[in-house]
Amino acid sequence: MMSLPLPSAPEHYLTLAIAILLCGIAIGRLLRRPAREREAEQHFHAIFDHAMLGMARSGLDKCWIEVNPALCKMLGYSAAELTGKSWTEVTHPDDLPENAAKFAAVLRGEADGYEMEKRFIRPDGSVVHTAIAARGIRKANGAIDSFSVVIEDITQRRETERQLARQVERSRVLLELPLKAEQLAEREFVQFALEQAETLTGSSIGFLHFVNPDGESIELVAWSRNTLEKYCSAAFDCHYPITQAGIWADAVRTKAPVTINDYATAANKRGLPDGHSTLTRLLSVPVMEDGAVRMMTGVGNKATNYTPFDVETLQLIGNETWRIVRRQRADVALRQATQVVNASPVVCFRWAACDGWPVVFVSDNVQQWGYSADDLKAGRPAFAELVHPDDLARVAAEVARHTAAGQASYEQEYRLITADNQVIWVVDRTQVLRDDDGQVVFYDGVLTDITERKQQQLKISENLFQQQKLNKRLEEANNQLLQSEKMASIGQLAAGIAHELNNPIGFVHSNLGTLDGYLRDLMDIIDTYERIINAPDSTCQQSPALEHIKEERDFAFLRTDIFNLVAESKDGLGRVRKIVQDLKSFSRVGEQEWQEADLHQGLDSTLNIVWNELKYKCKVVKEYGVIPHIHCLISQLNQVFMNLLVNAGHAIESEGTITIRTGCTGEDRVWVEVSDTGKGIAPENISRIFEPFFTTKPVGKGTGLGLSLSYSIVERHHGRIEVDSEPGRGSTFRVVLPIHPPFAPSDKTATETLAG
Repeated sequence: MMSLPLPSAPEHYLTLAIAILLCGIAIGRLLRRPAREREAEQHFHAIFDHAMLGMARSGLDKCWIEVNPALCKMLGYSAAELTGKSWTEVTHPDDLPENAAKFAAVLRGEADGYEMEKRFIRPDGSVVHTAIAARGIRKANGAIDSFSVVIEDITQRRETERQLARQVERSRVLLELPLKAEQLAEREFVQFALEQAETLTGSSIGFLHFVNPDGESIELVAWSRNTLEKYCSAAFDCHYPITQAGIWADAVRTKAPVTINDYATAANKRGLPDGHSTLTRLLSVPVMEDGAVRMMTGVGNKATNYTPFDVETLQLIGNETWRIVRRQRADVALRQATQVVNASPVVCFRWAACDGWPVVFVSDNVQQWGYSADDLKAGRPAFAELVHPDDLARVAAEVARHTAAGQASYEQEYRLITADNQVIWVVDRTQVLRDDDGQVVFYDGVLTDITERKQQQLKISENLFQQQKLNKRLEEANNQLLQSEKMASIGQLAAGIAHELNNPIGFVHSNLGTLDGYLRDLMDIIDTYERIINAPDSTCQQSPALEHIKEERDFAFLRTDIFNLVAESKDGLGRVRKIVQDLKSFSRVGEQEWQEADLHQGLDSTLNIVWNELKYKCKVVKEYGVIPHIHCLISQLNQVFMNLLVNAGHAIESEGTITIRTGCTGEDRVWVEVSDTGKGIAPENISRIFEPFFTTKPVGKGTGLGLSLSYSIVERHHGRIEVDSEPGRGSTFRVVLPIHPPFAPSDKTATETLAG
């Protein structure tokens, strides 16, 4: 037990003595020289009024003449109430004889003063422990005129000392319990522990119950002898349901301590049987194990209120009592089980907790493994030699870990080698036995041969592994099927658009060419007509109506603008033709074979397809490097580029830039980067973005398959996708692809597999 450092009594009184000496000297001087020391008197009273210690002057009639504010606050009285009041009226009666004797000794001249510890009683009845130092103040003729007194509140120190003493006594009891358990039967030991708890809490009655395994009923195990002899003569059953128990059993029902310091006004009490002692106060605590209440300990009728220290004391003794009872029951059960085990296929061992794990006990049925119990206990062979070499390090590490964690039991599976060198699997269920200091003494193991079960598990594990591989292939096939269906839909759409648009585009483009020729012929005719009319020798006259209509219709502008309109129409048809071509190039309908492809062309066609998604808020910058054509499935890579571009556009909320870069890595790889200045990806999501159906987009904004399919496509091309993202600054996805994938392009099987 640790003790708190406290000032010793001599040091304590020395401080008070110095204070009282200075006070006495000052008061004596004031009494002898009042006329010349008015300023000193004022200074003294300033110190007197502001001192942190209680200070007073007492007359020979034991009445206080002066008291300072600190003393008034300490004792709970006003200065008016204390001045003129005899200190004998507020002194604890038990301390008056000693105080009076010391006071009289000073008056008789046997001492100049005295020191002592005594108790004062406040107006509310509470007690203040103090240390006082009093000194007689003498007049000029040497006779004692009055006493100067310095008083210090030591209540807290006294309470601390009392608590330390209680803790020491409690520790002594807790250390004594294991020793008593070895000397007494279970019920006698439980009663001893209960009576110790009763004494430590200052109670008059005590009782202890075990909670039955069903959790619904309890068993009265012990009353304290003091309860039976002096307080309770009621008839009672040892076993009864918790529902019929009184308020004290709330500790079991609520799984928490119950403290009642006024039983008469308790709200949920149920009354007491005839012959039961009257209850004034009650304290009961549960003992928990594995989340269930196993035991309940109670005390009652303490003279004062139960405190948190009492709750802690009762809890500690209850917990230790149950621990010891449980351990003793386990030992008895082990002895009984040994007799049964020897006739069963289960082998029991006890290893000592020291180097080499020496066997101190083994059941005789270890002969089923070809060993003799006596030989194993003699170390022939050592137990460590029985464990398969491939499992020994793991088993030792697990034992060390479980022991360090303070576990009372654990389970292991490992292989043993029999005497005829056969390998068997066992499950080892071990109980850890510790001494009173918590040090491990023995490991009690029950070994069951699980070889047949383990073989079945290995088969199941292998089947499960194969099933997982198949499931992964099915998942990849399903994702690829989704991809293929999507690309097929786009391809069909592209083919339909191309089929429907190419013919009208062709004849409209042709008609526009013809129209352009016709218009030029018409303009030539009009120009010839105007030259004839305007010739000097022409007999034709211009019609005023014709000139008016030409001016009204702005013929000069029309003859210029009409050719611009035809040119713009041709350019528009060219753009439509380019979109159709890009759509066909993007989807590559029917192309599922590996071929040389230009990634720049794929990026450009893909960008045209998704441009409507990007053009309103994104600026696209192309920083293409010099890269060779690569061997690939370009339609699938176009899908990857589309997913990256669309995701980059979604990451930009208002305005931003998407940069597309390409380049080479070494001589055998190329890379494509798509960077955006969007909101970036949170660090906790980086590791999940390639999972199927994972998306950070709002509901309805994405399926979560884009990046998963992209990852699968790049993986099929023996490439990789790298991600660099910073929240608030944007993300960069880099696709690295081999120029020539590591398989033979002519290998039909490989081609079909990689194509999905």
